[in-house]
Amino acid sequence: MSSSETSPQKGASSSNKITHLGEFRLKRKLGAGGMGDVYLAEQESLDRKVAIKTLKKKIANDPKFVERFYREAKAMAKLDHPNVVRCYAVGEDHGFHYVAIEYVDGKSMQDWMNELKKLSVGDATLIILACLDALSHAHESKLIHRDIKPDNILVTSKGVVKVADLGLAKAVDEDNSMTQSGTGLGTPLYMPPEQARNAKHVDYRTDIYALGGTFYHFLTGKFPFGGDSALELIMNKESGKFESVRKLNPEVPEKLDLLIEKMMAKNPDHRFKSCAEIMALLEDMELESSTLSFIGSAETANVSRVRRKGAASSSAPPKRSSGHEISSAKDAERGASSKNKEVVEKRIWFIQHMNAAGKTMVSKMTVAQIKQGVKAGVINTGAKVKRTADGQFISLAQCPEFDSVMQVRTIKDKADARAMNMGDKIKEISRDYDRRDRRRFFKNLAEGTWGWITLIIYLGIIAGICYLGYLFIPELWRWIAVKLNLS
Repeated sequence: MSSSETSPQKGASSSNKITHLGEFRLKRKLGAGGMGDVYLAEQESLDRKVAIKTLKKKIANDPKFVERFYREAKAMAKLDHPNVVRCYAVGEDHGFHYVAIEYVDGKSMQDWMNELKKLSVGDATLIILACLDALSHAHESKLIHRDIKPDNILVTSKGVVKVADLGLAKAVDEDNSMTQSGTGLGTPLYMPPEQARNAKHVDYRTDIYALGGTFYHFLTGKFPFGGDSALELIMNKESGKFESVRKLNPEVPEKLDLLIEKMMAKNPDHRFKSCAEIMALLEDMELESSTLSFIGSAETANVSRVRRKGAASSSAPPKRSSGHEISSAKDAERGASSKNKEVVEKRIWFIQHMNAAGKTMVSKMTVAQIKQGVKAGVINTGAKVKRTADGQFISLAQCPEFDSVMQVRTIKDKADARAMNMGDKIKEISRDYDRRDRRRFFKNLAEGTWGWITLIIYLGIIAGICYLGYLFIPELWRWIAVKLNLS
């Protein structure tokens, strides 16, 4: 390979290779982007593969941009999420500004879309959920991507979804020279109309729109908007009209179709308020696959999307003993446990709770009665208890006796709240859909009515001309006959 293919050069006229940037040994060139070249490298201190992105000399000549580049790289390095490509280091060496990021052994979703053309509902939903999780984490850290597209969604060889260029995309967008060259505005196919109008004044809803467009593409194999030029494409986006996902792919449920439509609302105020809100709705629909079907490996099980859930704990195995010893020990343990449980269940507590009328009252109940009341929903989770009349009240959740029943009640309350929220959200989306249909109906009616009125006026003019001809043509003919002395 030539030096231009394997490593950065010291100058335009120099053929000397640069083999190292800081502690990173450059191995081979992976590709090039709007920001600069990308190389596979090895971090020698930790003996791991990394990807090195270098800044083009033209961009690096702007001190303000370089400052933003370092600032955004440092912000990106603070992100710690399994679905985000990590940033390891940023620096300058041999006149090159560079950033070292996690090397992903796999392909981008754009590569997969080129091969598969479109995805199943399960695969697409699983990928989008992982992206929503990553973007939600980034948004909490005040980072906006602003260039979400299949090219920036990577999938490892084991099926883990990774969002790339978080933070760096924003740094590139803010540079004037990049904006003027057309590479800093994001990708017109996916970006929202407000980003095309002013790339510097956008917020997290920009990422929601772009992810909605990506979701649309995954499910249909087509883009929501088209055009022969970037300007025509942006003008079409300003109309806010596109074919529904369900029309192009009947396998898509109506609720999912409405959700994507709301993600891609022309007005940012009409979109979802956060990525977490969309995640809750998608998870309640239960459409996602357990793994990505197109990866096709047993190693991918349960790694496509790393959810933020606690792992189950395990206890140490018991020591080996004879069967008789184990049996006796278990019987004794069961007996003691049963006795202790009966004593605990009959223990009297003073409980401060609200009655059916909403008034606070203090009652004496056994542990068993309190548990039953909590399970039945008669006793609210904010109730307090104490063992003695002169003791101090503490919350139910602080008492080991009620820990398990409180956990069950809390999970149930959250599930009920989520179900209620889900119902409200679906109703809201349905109302938006109905409003859109009503607007379309009245618009079509108005257009149709105006068409009929125009036709009637046109026919009236023709009839009037014919009538005038009927009245005046004989008179005209007599006048001509007199003038020409015709009989």
